Amino acid sequence: MTIVLFLLTTVSVCGQCGYCKSYKDFLEDKWESLDTVYCKEQSKGHTFMWGYSNYKLTTGDKDIDRILNGAAFAVMQADSIYVNCCHLRFEKASFGNGYCKAARIGQNDLLIVNQLIGKEARDNMSKAMDGPGVMFGAVGAGIAAGIAAQKQMKNKVCYIITPSANGESLYDIELFDDRRMDKLLLSRDLIDLHNAYYEEKDKNKRRLAARILPILMEAGIIEE
Repeated sequence: MTIVLFLLTTVSVCGQCGYCKSYKDFLEDKWESLDTVYCKEQSKGHTFMWGYSNYKLTTGDKDIDRILNGAAFAVMQADSIYVNCCHLRFEKASFGNGYCKAARIGQNDLLIVNQLIGKEARDNMSKAMDGPGVMFGAVGAGIAAGIAAQKQMKNKVCYIITPSANGESLYDIELFDDRRMDKLLLSRDLIDLHNAYYEEKDKNKRRLAARILPILMEAGIIEE
């Protein structure tokens, strides 16, 4: 039996802290200043301190905290950026509540890490439930759903937030894939890293955050 310990870590940062109310404000670098931001992280000890929506940010000021819990799009804490997941959707699926850590790519794009959600995740969940669900009824289906959910949480993937191309919303959210990696590496003539990325032949494994983040960090595209 594997026991996973969840550690609640609280970090207080003073100085360069702030929040922006919208993605538009983020693009225009319009931040409302904050004196202090407390960051509580429920962690599995995951690499690079990247996770899904498992950060809670507070200031100690109830009025400001209501904004951070609701209307705010992102919070800056020293050199870190956290995005409010309650506003994010991918293929009509929610990223959950709380904040996730983000990395800026260029001036406009944000990279975030989360579990696989959307149509593919729903299809995987349905397939996992079919066999045990038929054999053992509701109990079997519940166990299968739990196993599928745990697998999704373990196999985290990357998403990228970019300015909207169709004008229907301020931003688009896409799954970070081979096409995106090709563009980032080849535009910088990083052929060796590009080849190293494709040493993994399984496309589904290549898209995992554990594969993508080290490549982007070594390329100097994002920081740890």
